[in-house]
Amino acid sequence: MSTFKSKYKLILSGNAMLNKRYTLDKKIGEGGLSEVYDVSDIYSQYFQDTRNLVIKIPSSEIANKKDVAAFVYSEYSLLNSLHHENIVKAVDFGIDEESSIPYLIMQKLEGDLLVNIALHEIDIKMKHNLASSLYKAILYMHNKGIVHADINPTNIMMSADGNAQLFDFGISQNVGTKKTFSLAIEKNNAYNPIYTAPEIFEGEAASYKTDLFSLACVLYELYTGELPFKNSSRELATKPLGRKNLEKIPLIQRAWFKKMLSHNPNLRPEKIPLYTRFIVYINNCI
Repeated sequence: MSTFKSKYKLILSGNAMLNKRYTLDKKIGEGGLSEVYDVSDIYSQYFQDTRNLVIKIPSSEIANKKDVAAFVYSEYSLLNSLHHENIVKAVDFGIDEESSIPYLIMQKLEGDLLVNIALHEIDIKMKHNLASSLYKAILYMHNKGIVHADINPTNIMMSADGNAQLFDFGISQNVGTKKTFSLAIEKNNAYNPIYTAPEIFEGEAASYKTDLFSLACVLYELYTGELPFKNSSRELATKPLGRKNLEKIPLIQRAWFKKMLSHNPNLRPEKIPLYTRFIVYINNCI
């Protein structure tokens, strides 16, 4: 058995250490491209650093692909350039010397995944807190030239007071530079099919506008308890949002939702507009 396969077998059994430093504990999350585990750092333990950490490694399906280390480093590089209270923090990147498995060390987020929370149990003030914190995180991220590309409830952690933290930048891109990276995978498989903007299904690249569409889907569901379509965002081409659809949305936000959830990306603003910053201000005053 190869070193690579042996190490993955140890990871699955919960008995693996990478680079003689990071000991993997229980698995706490997984997606199509990666797996996330609780992790213990012997350096942190030695210096009595009590912060909780997680380790993200590529899933076994892509772990032996040619550019997987660059794929993991790309996420580390993006996160390392972001310093915002509502965005997960990167701590370290490495490649295990024994097995060549690349990894990303991050802070462990506390709270509950939005996808696991009964939306009817979230009171209106917490909904406003969640919306405001996501607005601010995405405004900050976009001003840095970074497109998340996969905003959905499985990538949002909500704290006890309703603040959100955004994570999983695995397929994100920095459009502010000429550096781009894409792993040799079927791109559509990397996107969440429910919250993805319709133009992605037509082969267009992720952009500020697709991020804002996904954000609007998440917040529409938060306020109304349902999605703005039945199965796919492509349905908005023939069934655009009308006045009745927006009745449960706070009045001051209805125009924003109508624009952001347009099937035609040309009708969506390129970036979060100034009046959205005003909405953030209003929400913070509630």
